[in-house]
Amino acid sequence: MDEYELKEVALSEGGNNLNINTPPNDSSSSSSSPPGSPNIEQSEFRFRQVADELENDSKKYFTSQDAEANIGKEESEEDFKLRNYFENSQRMALENGGKPKKMGISVRNLTVVGRGADVSVISDMSSPFVWFIDLFNPKKWSKESTLGSTFDILHDVTTFCKDGQMLLVLGRPGAGCSTFLRLVSNQRGSYVDIKGDITYGGIQSKEWKRYKGEAIYTPEEDTHHPTLTVRETLDFALKCKTVHNRLPDEKKRTFRQRIFDLLLNMFGIVHQADTIVGNEFIRGLSGGERKRLTITEAMVSAASITCYDCSTRGLDAASALDYAKSIRIMSDTLHKTTIASFYQASDSIYNLFDNVMILEKGRCIYFGPINKAKQYFLDLGFDCEPRKSTPDFLTGVTNPQERIIRQGFEGRVPETSAEFETVWRNSEIYRDMLREQEEYEKKIEIEQPKIDFIQEVKQEKSRTTSKKNVYTTSYFTQVRALTIRNSQIIWGDKFSLVSRYLSVIIQSFVYGSIFFQLDKTIEGLFTRGGAIFSAILFNAFLSEGELPMTFYGRRILQKQNSYAMYRPSALHIAQIVTDLPLTFVQVFLFSIVVYWMYGLKADAGAFFIFCFTLVGTTLAITNMFRVFGNFSPSMYISQNVMNVILIFMITYCGYTIPYDKMHPWFQWFYWCNPFSYSFKALMANEFMDQTFSCTQLGVPFDPTLPEADRACPVAGARKGHLDVTGEDYLDKALQFKTDDRTLNIFVVYLFWVLFIALNMFAMEFFDWTSGGYTHKVYKKGKAPKMNDSEEERKQNEIVAKATDNMKNTLKMRGGIFTWQNINYTVPVPGGQRLLLDNVEGWIKPGQMTALMGSSGAGKTTLLDVLAKRKTIGEVKGKCFLNGKPLEIDFERITGYVEQMDVHNPGLTVREALRFSAKLRQEPEVSLEEKFEYVEHVLEMMEMKHLGDALIGTLETGVGISVEERKRLTIGVELVAKPHILFLDEPTSGLDAQSSYNIVKFIRKLADAGMPLVCTIHQPSSVLFEHFDRILLLAKGGKTVYFGDIGERSKTLTGYFESHGVRPCTESENPAEYILEGIGAGVHGKSDVNWPEVWNNSEERQEIERELAALEAAGPTSQDDHGKPREFATSVWYQTWEVYKRLNLIWWRDPFYTYGSFVQSALAGLIIGFTFWSLKDSSSDMNQRVFFIFEALILGILLIFVVLPQFIMQKEYFKRDFASKFYSWFPFAISIVVVELPFITVSGTIFFFCSFWTAGLQETNDTNFYFWFIFILFLYFCVSFGQAIAAICFNMFLAHTIIPLMIVFLFLFCGVMVPPEKIPYFWRSWVYKINPCRYFMEGIVTDVLVYTKVECSMEDLTIFPDYKGNQNCSDYALGPTGYGTYVGNGECGYCQYKNGPEYYESLGWSFSNRWRNLGFIIAYWMFNTFMVIIFVYLTRKPRR
Repeated sequence: MDEYELKEVALSEGGNNLNINTPPNDSSSSSSSPPGSPNIEQSEFRFRQVADELENDSKKYFTSQDAEANIGKEESEEDFKLRNYFENSQRMALENGGKPKKMGISVRNLTVVGRGADVSVISDMSSPFVWFIDLFNPKKWSKESTLGSTFDILHDVTTFCKDGQMLLVLGRPGAGCSTFLRLVSNQRGSYVDIKGDITYGGIQSKEWKRYKGEAIYTPEEDTHHPTLTVRETLDFALKCKTVHNRLPDEKKRTFRQRIFDLLLNMFGIVHQADTIVGNEFIRGLSGGERKRLTITEAMVSAASITCYDCSTRGLDAASALDYAKSIRIMSDTLHKTTIASFYQASDSIYNLFDNVMILEKGRCIYFGPINKAKQYFLDLGFDCEPRKSTPDFLTGVTNPQERIIRQGFEGRVPETSAEFETVWRNSEIYRDMLREQEEYEKKIEIEQPKIDFIQEVKQEKSRTTSKKNVYTTSYFTQVRALTIRNSQIIWGDKFSLVSRYLSVIIQSFVYGSIFFQLDKTIEGLFTRGGAIFSAILFNAFLSEGELPMTFYGRRILQKQNSYAMYRPSALHIAQIVTDLPLTFVQVFLFSIVVYWMYGLKADAGAFFIFCFTLVGTTLAITNMFRVFGNFSPSMYISQNVMNVILIFMITYCGYTIPYDKMHPWFQWFYWCNPFSYSFKALMANEFMDQTFSCTQLGVPFDPTLPEADRACPVAGARKGHLDVTGEDYLDKALQFKTDDRTLNIFVVYLFWVLFIALNMFAMEFFDWTSGGYTHKVYKKGKAPKMNDSEEERKQNEIVAKATDNMKNTLKMRGGIFTWQNINYTVPVPGGQRLLLDNVEGWIKPGQMTALMGSSGAGKTTLLDVLAKRKTIGEVKGKCFLNGKPLEIDFERITGYVEQMDVHNPGLTVREALRFSAKLRQEPEVSLEEKFEYVEHVLEMMEMKHLGDALIGTLETGVGISVEERKRLTIGVELVAKPHILFLDEPTSGLDAQSSYNIVKFIRKLADAGMPLVCTIHQPSSVLFEHFDRILLLAKGGKTVYFGDIGERSKTLTGYFESHGVRPCTESENPAEYILEGIGAGVHGKSDVNWPEVWNNSEERQEIERELAALEAAGPTSQDDHGKPREFATSVWYQTWEVYKRLNLIWWRDPFYTYGSFVQSALAGLIIGFTFWSLKDSSSDMNQRVFFIFEALILGILLIFVVLPQFIMQKEYFKRDFASKFYSWFPFAISIVVVELPFITVSGTIFFFCSFWTAGLQETNDTNFYFWFIFILFLYFCVSFGQAIAAICFNMFLAHTIIPLMIVFLFLFCGVMVPPEKIPYFWRSWVYKINPCRYFMEGIVTDVLVYTKVECSMEDLTIFPDYKGNQNCSDYALGPTGYGTYVGNGECGYCQYKNGPEYYESLGWSFSNRWRNLGFIIAYWMFNTFMVIIFVYLTRKPRR
């Protein structure tokens, strides 16, 4: 049972807080009072005063309104207990010396100026050129042209809301309701200008910034971590908002548990406590349950002023009313100020508010008591339809298509927003409200509630929190709570965690085996460096997955920061804390395997230093990747910049190029590079105190010669010695000092600290979500005028004309769709759960069927099952269309408006609708007709002015609003002209007029012959009357009623009245009546087992007989439209349309496209100037090989760039495939082909920036071959990344698999380990099938074939000319290289004569180059084939 149900709070129990966060105390109060306790007599006197005030207020509240206004105010037993709980909490607070937080608001002449749409142009690949041209256009130099036109989002609004009162804000979309709520919660970003004053209990808005979290804005959309459970989500919020001044002796854990139980009981989600939240891609809570969680999280914040933006979206009518009642009780008892904007509010909800403000185009057209608003507009000359709710009427008067003008008032009523505002300002109510506002402000000035408020806020803060801090809890508490939450998110995805460590173990053995037991001779010197360098690269590539993770959850961070839950930087510190154990496990798993397999120094101290250095390197690189993410608005910008920096770091760490070979213009980066310090430390750790022999490799290669006449052919060799010390080798070959080992390790950790600081700075000061706002961008020159009276009239005429012509354009062909004994079970831990229990029914042409029930009753589940969208679980039962089993074309001819609005963000509204029409309407229909129908739907949906607006995403803050997305979702299905239509909450989140238009539009579809079923949560009486039949579900997916609604709902209400429910009054909403009757809602109760009543009813028997008759009748005669087709159009037409659409999306994503161009240019210039004008010495030949290796690394890094784009587009494809827009093949082949021109340009840019810069020019033939094979290699890399992305279901898994795959690409290509040194197991198959091997062979032989080697003195191995004839070539110098006399009786040995000697020692041949190119093409084609196969295998979403 609920805590607040059972506990009656004794007066002696003491309390101290006016928050929701004030549960009653269970402990006995018989113990003596602690020192400093309040005076008992004074406290009792004060308590009696407050109790009397509360009782009088409560009586006044319920008796001051007339009978009609009291609809919905009758309190149930649960409401009474909740009120009693909060009243007791408040009494205890006063008893214990707490202070009230009575913070009302007063708004004076508020004007908010926004940027016009004319400068909000969709960015595309032409944007940089337009910007550059505009630099030379004097007309574009002024500030006005940069800002563009402006318009008033809110215009001169004056209003107020006293503490303990509730203000309802009504208005159509675009009226400015959300902006008003944001301004009240003091969110002032992204506006051009804000004029006017807002005061909070006498505190000015500038000063109110110190109290962030005391006025909060709860947005319309639900943003939560989808893999957390309800318990984890709320427990985290409670940890961040746990006040210090709790009850005496009450532990924080007990406190949090009580509030948690209270809130879950208040909103009826007790049974969902351990269910994951989910989102549009992850199965979890239902839409209504997720909305309740959003409201609950806002309540946890315990703000004095709360602004709710359309918070009943997705809730059924009963739950919405319960929620509104809870808000009413909290406002009354805790003196909270509540301002809410509701779409489709019922009269029951409306009557719970004190005042209502109506906005239209940013202007206030009414503000006053709720019981006077309707009469005010009736007096102006408007009329209200019977059974139409007051809120619907109030917003409807601003809509020319909805308002009804009384006879005799034609031409006299206001029409535009400006006229409405003028009439309002001349009214008596306006003057009354101004006087009341003045009196309220005077009262505030006298009573000074801000003094108590400030004192209470300070008392609530943790002891370790500064009293000036805006956060309730200390920084340490925030970090601790965030650390636990991060751990829960990681642990919640066990598959990714296990796969990550499995990948680490596998890669460890791969790395260890390729460098297995390195030689202790000089042959092991270079490969030792490669082994150590590869250990660094392994951890770097594995950490790269952190970059895209920085872009997830930004909206959640913005919301919770606005609630003052935690500092953004605390989130990063928590990430650091969770990094530590994960990194330690990762590094030690890797090191334990590779260190001993490498055969590195067998010393425990050296091993732990190796591990400690790698831990520091991994932590530093992980946070470096986060820096790129946190400092960037786009994933693609940061990914491309990071790739360039990563190539820079790999090049300048001292491995590929020794320090003395670095050119001075880039040499400085060596000292700024974490890799270089890590590499130096690890090399020093391995090489110090070691000696490497060259007995078999000494020059000359004559073992009979004395040691004094031979030398080791390696840097650091000493004449007359056939061994090299590790210290000498590091000093001479790489300029490393072993004495600097400790310093280098220390610097690595300093880099980690630096990156932590940079991340904290970025998270504190950069908000890439536009502050939670969305703004629209349009095609150039297509933006509408904002809040313009003439434009308003024009749009009104378009909608009116479209409405009148609806019936002339709608011609549908439908059929009878029946379903019988539908049962649906899903696997759950420990067994199966039945979600649908023997549901049956039908839909017929000309009928509109409403699907209703409380949240979580299975409405969406039933629609998913009927629309054949379920891919998890087992469905039993029979479905027939026109008496026949469902054919392959069922999903295509069925329109399904889903609850989640999933759209491709790179298209405009019109383009999305046209795409749907082109691919889903019958191919016989001409393109002109399809496009004409699209325009008609745009007009009907009141979206004509949005046709050229980019859809965008809520995460980035660019795109259309939540409400407009819902309309687009409906439009995408309507333009397909489906035969059957399923609609899942099509009116949720829409205003009353939009809902009315959509339902009216759906009614027209039904009248034109389309069978349809529609779930609807909060239908007004007017909307409900459009439906013919209803299927009512109870919890557990059980049928409560299926049948006719009847005229004025008499058939429906009659059924319930016949089974003991009270009669339904004429003015009552039948939808709310039946939900109340069956006990729906949060605390709804019914003594009747309604599913059992239905199963035993005569109505059920009649349904059974009708279904049996329909089945017995067999297939009904229908026009033969040929063999059923899964898709409307041919596969080639689909491919062409999908390819065009992807091209357009790529064109509109300059961050992605230009990002790869800029990356290639920068990488090309860096690599080109790094290897500037290579000479002909043997070390320069090695530099040529490393130049090509760097180019190979660039290609491999492109894999990381394409991953997020492919995974995102695949999610949109799954949505389209479910509706049978197009098949899997067109998507797979199009997304491969669309990348090719961009890759070609990128590769060409790299070629021109690097090839000649490095001095590789030879013949036209070799130049062309280099370019051609490099482009093909980039094709291979991108298609390889796409194949990985196609098989992975999320980004984290892809970033776990990619490092495992690319290790085979760069380790086994023959550069880091020569082919003959690769262990036979790998050499016998991996080396032979490695595409990078063929790329390296083709391109290395191409570059080196004409290279003549002339060693410089630094590259010669010096040995005595003991023959004295100065003819050094006479000595035994091996199969490659040459000898030369250097003077002073000494000879020099150069390792190679020419390029072919180098690559022939690897087993490579110039004659194989065209064969190698053919292999690269074959690998690319194979990858493309795998993309197609993997897309096919993962084409259906898990649901």
